[in-house]
Amino acid sequence: MERAFVKGCNWLGLILLLLSILTALLDLSVLGSNYFVFYGISMIGFIIGFMGWVLVRFNTVPNVTKWVGKTGFYGNLALLILFFPPVAHIWGTLFFGP
Repeated sequence: MERAFVKGCNWLGLILLLLSILTALLDLSVLGSNYFVFYGISMIGFIIGFMGWVLVRFNTVPNVTKWVGKTGFYGNLALLILFFPPVAHIWGTLFFGP
């Protein structure tokens, strides 16, 4: 039962990473802002990916599950850091002008 939970957390982290990227590409919005959907899904994916990342250290799972878990965790972490509002404002201004 515990191994199934670990696998579920790892796969769900990756699925939420892909879902957040898909919502950004499809320009889905809530209350006129697509940032809520994109950043909210990334935050949930990071939390679930972190749980899977911690649990994988204490359980034996296949290498594919480890790879999927690391990809989901670090991918959601990268999205959270890159698109955190102050950071996104700085790099967005540098790349796209004032």
